[in-house]
Amino acid sequence: MAETREMILVDRPSALVDTPVEIVLRGFPPRQPVTVTAIQSFPNAVRWRAQASFTSDDDGRVEIARQAPLAGSYDGASAMGLIWSAERLAGAGQPPPADAVMRPRQVHLEATAPGGARAEATLERRVAGPGVTRQEIRAEGVVGTLFLPPGRGPHPCVIALDGGGGGVNEYWGAILASQGYAALALGYFNAEGLPRGLVNLPLEYFEAAIRWMRRQAWLRDHFLAVWGPSRGGELALLLGASFPEINAVVAWMPSGVLFWALGPAEPGDSGPRAAWTFRGKPLPYLQEDNPHATAAPATAADGALAWTPAYLAHLEDARAVARATIPVEKIRGPVLLVSGGDDQMWPSARLAEIALRRLAAHDHAFPFRHLTYAGAGHKILVPYGPLTPRVVQLPVQGLGHLRLSQGGTPQADAEAGADAWRQTLGFLEESVRGHG
Repeated sequence: MAETREMILVDRPSALVDTPVEIVLRGFPPRQPVTVTAIQSFPNAVRWRAQASFTSDDDGRVEIARQAPLAGSYDGASAMGLIWSAERLAGAGQPPPADAVMRPRQVHLEATAPGGARAEATLERRVAGPGVTRQEIRAEGVVGTLFLPPGRGPHPCVIALDGGGGGVNEYWGAILASQGYAALALGYFNAEGLPRGLVNLPLEYFEAAIRWMRRQAWLRDHFLAVWGPSRGGELALLLGASFPEINAVVAWMPSGVLFWALGPAEPGDSGPRAAWTFRGKPLPYLQEDNPHATAAPATAADGALAWTPAYLAHLEDARAVARATIPVEKIRGPVLLVSGGDDQMWPSARLAEIALRRLAAHDHAFPFRHLTYAGAGHKILVPYGPLTPRVVQLPVQGLGHLRLSQGGTPQADAEAGADAWRQTLGFLEESVRGHG
C-alpha cells in the first residue's frame, strides 16, 4: 500500500496544557482549501470540537499559527485557535476520576482536502508534568490536594484557591507543580468536610493551613505565595494582608474590597451573612448598610445576568467602600493583579484598581502591578482550553441557580489568559529570587 504524502506535523506532540504548539500541514494539493478538525477528549469523557478551513500555499502547506482561516470556529491567525474555540459536543460525560488532572487530554486532528487528500495526528496535553505527585490532604481540618514537583526540595510554594464555585481547584495545583512549585489546591467551601456556602468563613481555617504547610520539609522557611481568581482573588488579597507568612499575592479578576456572602448558609444559621470572619467577628463587606445594595443586575444579550452594573452602583457609597477595603498595604511581599476590562461577573478592573491605588498611596515596599485586558471578561484562565461557554451557573440562596454572564469573547479571553499566565510565572520567579 502506497504511503500518502499528506502529513500533519506538530512540534510538541506531547506537552503541558499551557504550552502552545505549532501545527503545520504538508503535502496537500497546492492552492486548495484544506479543512482541519480538532476533537479534544477529556478524562471525564467530555469532548470538544473545533474546525477551520485554510488555503494551502504553492507548496501545499498550511501553517496554522500564521494563517487566518477562511471560515470556521475562530477568526484571525492563532496557533491555538483550534483549542480555545472548541464547542462542547453533545453527551453528558461522566464523573471525572479523582486523579483526572494526572491523566492526559487527547486532541485528535484531521485534515481533509478535495480529491480525497487526508491526514491525521493525535496530540497529548498534560496538566501534570513528569514526576509531579498528587496527595489528598485531610489533616488538622485542612481540605485540599497537594501537588509536588520532582525532587526533594525545598520548593517554593503556592496556595491555589478557587473562586465563587468553591471546591478544590486541582487543575491550578497540578499545573503549578509542573512549573516547579509545591502547590496546595486548598478548598474552603462547597467540598466534603467544608461549609456549603461562602458564608461566615473563618480566616483561622487558612491560618491553620499556612501553619500546616510551614511545618512540611518541602517548605519550612521557603517562599509561600497565594493565588486565586474572582472571589479567590479577593481572598488572596485578604490572606496576604492578614498573615505575614504570605510572601507574595497573585489575584486574578479580584476585588480590593470585601463582598457579601455567596450561597447557602449552614442549617440553622440565621446570623449576619458576611463572607469572612476573623477572631469571631464578621468582616465588613461592601453591601453592608449600603443604600445602593438593592441595585439589580442587568440582563445580557444571551439572557444571563450581568452583575457588573449593579456592583458599580454598590461602589457609589464611598463610606461602604472605605469600610470594606482590604488593607493590602499590610501584604509582606509583591502583588500581581489581573483583570478583564469587559468583566460582567463583577467590575474586576475597577475593583483591582482600588487595591492598586491603596498600595500606591501607602508606598508599598514591594513591587506591585495591575494587568488589565480591555476586551477580556471574567474567564481569564490558564491557557489553553476551550473558552466558548460564556455563562456560568452559581447557586444563590433563595434564588436557585443563577445564569451569570462572564463578558469578553473567547478570543479576547484566550489572548489575555496566555499573556497573564506568562506574566504570572515571571512574577513568581522574580518573587522567589527576591525572597530573603
